[in-house]
Amino acid sequence: MTEVVQNIAQPRVAQPHITVGNLNLWYGEKQALKNISMHIPKNSVTALIGPSGCGKSTFIRCLNRMNDLVKNCRIEGKVLIENKDIYGADVDVVELRKQVGMVFQKPNPFPMSIYDNVAYGPRIHGVNKKDINGVVEGALHSAALWDETSDRLKSPALSLSGGQQQRLCIARTLAVKPRIILFDEPTSALDPISTSRIEDLIMNLKKDYTIVIVTHNMQQAARISDYTGFFFMGELIEFGQTRQIFHSPKEKSTEDYITGRFG
Repeated sequence: MTEVVQNIAQPRVAQPHITVGNLNLWYGEKQALKNISMHIPKNSVTALIGPSGCGKSTFIRCLNRMNDLVKNCRIEGKVLIENKDIYGADVDVVELRKQVGMVFQKPNPFPMSIYDNVAYGPRIHGVNKKDINGVVEGALHSAALWDETSDRLKSPALSLSGGQQQRLCIARTLAVKPRIILFDEPTSALDPISTSRIEDLIMNLKKDYTIVIVTHNMQQAARISDYTGFFFMGELIEFGQTRQIFHSPKEKSTEDYITGRFG
């Protein structure tokens, strides 16, 4: 592990789930990520903060190889999940994205029923028909949505409110039983009440999942995360326990960003 992560001081992590070592990414000639290294602990919430365009979203898309879909994207370095290099030649990318789920900034339910949204993933992954009902109910319970939808599972998903749609997308992710969930600004389009429900849900989910969240909301990062990484101009400037980052940052640029001097 220590050979992989070299370029930034790391907090003590008893059980890293994800280890990133000297990760670089280019879109054509433009370098978007520069020598990123970090340990992401298991069963924790890790928040990524920084101004727009600093590389946060690009980085989390490296964790399930979504950047493979971007033309002229080139990546160097290591991303290990449970000590397995996800950029290795023998990696099944479909299986990787099942294990590393993603929830996006804007809710994106499929144009089908609430039930079919959650059942979609298990069906394509071959879950037995007789087990689908239990999987759907379990995922909706885990996403704190069952009580609001159990009597209208055949209704269109698009009839739900924005906050409910986002929790449905979380349920859809949970239904395929990932180990890691990536959230890319999941509450930026939601009202304060819906945001609070998603935050409570994320803090509850870390008991069973490793969570990485990109957020522009400093208060959100401080409220819900165990670890925080500050990105600036494609570099990871500082990474550590959230309390330390917010109360005694080691880098002046981290302090300047957190206190609102820029960004």
